[in-house]
Amino acid sequence: MKVLGIITEYNPFHQGHRLHIEKSLEASQADACICIMSGAFLQRGEPAIVNQWARTEVALNSGVDLVIQLPVSYSVRSAEYFAFGAIRLLEATKIVDFICFGSELGEIEPLKQIAKIIANEPTEVSKKIKASLSTGLSYPQARSQALVEYIKANQDEFKKSSEKYIQILNNPNNILGIEYIKALIQSESSITPLTIKREGEGYHSQEIRKLASASAIRKNLQENYNQNKKLIDEKLKQVLPDKSCAVLENEFNQQKGPIFYENFSNSILTLLRRITHHDLKNFEDIIGGLENRIKDASIESSSLKELINLINTKCFTQTRIQRILTQILLNLDQTTLDRFDRGGGPQYLRVLGFNHKGRELLKLIKENSTLPLITKVANHYRSSQKTNSLLQEMLSLDIKANNIYSLAYPNHNLRRGNIDFRKHPIIIK
Repeated sequence: MKVLGIITEYNPFHQGHRLHIEKSLEASQADACICIMSGAFLQRGEPAIVNQWARTEVALNSGVDLVIQLPVSYSVRSAEYFAFGAIRLLEATKIVDFICFGSELGEIEPLKQIAKIIANEPTEVSKKIKASLSTGLSYPQARSQALVEYIKANQDEFKKSSEKYIQILNNPNNILGIEYIKALIQSESSITPLTIKREGEGYHSQEIRKLASASAIRKNLQENYNQNKKLIDEKLKQVLPDKSCAVLENEFNQQKGPIFYENFSNSILTLLRRITHHDLKNFEDIIGGLENRIKDASIESSSLKELINLINTKCFTQTRIQRILTQILLNLDQTTLDRFDRGGGPQYLRVLGFNHKGRELLKLIKENSTLPLITKVANHYRSSQKTNSLLQEMLSLDIKANNIYSLAYPNHNLRRGNIDFRKHPIIIK
């Protein structure tokens, strides 16, 4: 059996996602598909519009056979660590043959060439990154700048197509794809990377068209919510698959969404006004005096949007700030994240759902995997016990993330914590 791996968030699942699954299965000629999906909080630092079980249900009705959750300790980090965590999970199954991702480029070889440079970083690139970091740039920004300079200085190596390679580095899906390939190289994985050209609106587009971006769909949902309109209007029905519409409407009818970042405004502002400058520095990516900027902005702001606008600069982008704020909300400090990274990354394969073919995949994974399968949280973690392993510590953070996420449910009766102990994997027969 040939098995395809895909890495997603489905926030929410739209026509572009459906197309990605279909074209990925076609390109790989795979017999089955495993999806690695973020949980309650996502790579841009935002909360998911609906919980991971609702998103899993849509995926399993749209061509995916098995959904495994990416731990929150990797889902709310930069592209490098997000990719590292997701690839670690696919590799640990020991049954995945291909990974296929969407990219603006749609060609795999140039992405592989850049990934090889990053995976085996030349000395001149390392020096330029270090110099750029000292100016306050984030690591991704510093590395991108160093790569551009390296490519310009080595045009022969890039067949005099330096401009093409520089353009590749200006597109978010290309960059994420490069990180996937780099993680495959560094783990000496046998998984073959494939890419398909991303169709439709751009990653950040706010336009509602046939292949609208998830950002545009969320923006439309928020506008409808703020204006007390029907959430899934006729415009959204044109860009969302029927199953996605049905699941979203069911979640909204139960008042389990939609969840927006602003729902956590008071919680984040409370934490920031309480925390010290010194303790802020314990979180990942807070460098160059950013802790002072965050602290000052928390006093001047009355909302999360205002807070981010006050902190936002060319070096400290909105996405970077959102990730930092979410890590503070979840108490994901640098020391903890470093401990997970040194320990090899994700410590378990947590199953969110599967269908009949997914059940076969689970049997194969159980026989071959280097990580334990989790279908029932209570078998691997007891909240009354002190965590005594990386697995329990990492799992406790996933539980904490869901406990915090559920506080944003419009239905107050659903805000009770520890849903992880009551929720079973979604099974589609």
